[in-house]
Amino acid sequence: MIWLQVLGLLLILVLLTFLVEEFFNLIFKGYAPLVSSRSKVLDEAVQQFISLDLPAGAKVYELGCGRAGFLRHLEKTIEDKEKYKLVGIELLFSVYLLAKLQLFLVGSKIKIIRKNFLKMSLKDVDCFYCYLNGPMMARLSLKLKKEAKPGAILISNQFELPGYEPIEEIRLGLTNCLRIYKL
Repeated sequence: MIWLQVLGLLLILVLLTFLVEEFFNLIFKGYAPLVSSRSKVLDEAVQQFISLDLPAGAKVYELGCGRAGFLRHLEKTIEDKEKYKLVGIELLFSVYLLAKLQLFLVGSKIKIIRKNFLKMSLKDVDCFYCYLNGPMMARLSLKLKKEAKPGAILISNQFELPGYEPIEEIRLGLTNCLRIYKL
């Protein structure tokens, strides 16, 4: 019985940690809120990714991955689960832990890193997926101009990447749009 109380306290602690982190990052740092991509958007993003026909060993990063929705959809869709290096980058500790736990429980090969993607090297990445807000996309654009691999692809859910023209825009209903960029 005591283990149920400990588990309950642990869940409350994780929830409080998430709320404090989310509030601090939204208000003081201008980071994007945790919002999951819709399933139909993820399905289309995965189809767009597959059409890129990237070589085996390509690095695929989901920036601000949350629970790694895009990477999880991708991993479920592709036959060769080890063809690509799938990496999710998440800053929020509680969300990072949740993603790690979920991926561990299903035996996923996706790697989750707890870092600020604006403070790490992105120079060897072949494809990015992100669902960020406008201010974060502007900051990401400056970073990518400095260090992105020429020819790398960015798939953005909803938001434009300032300074780049999309090579394709896919409207999904009235409110959803995927933008594909070649960097």
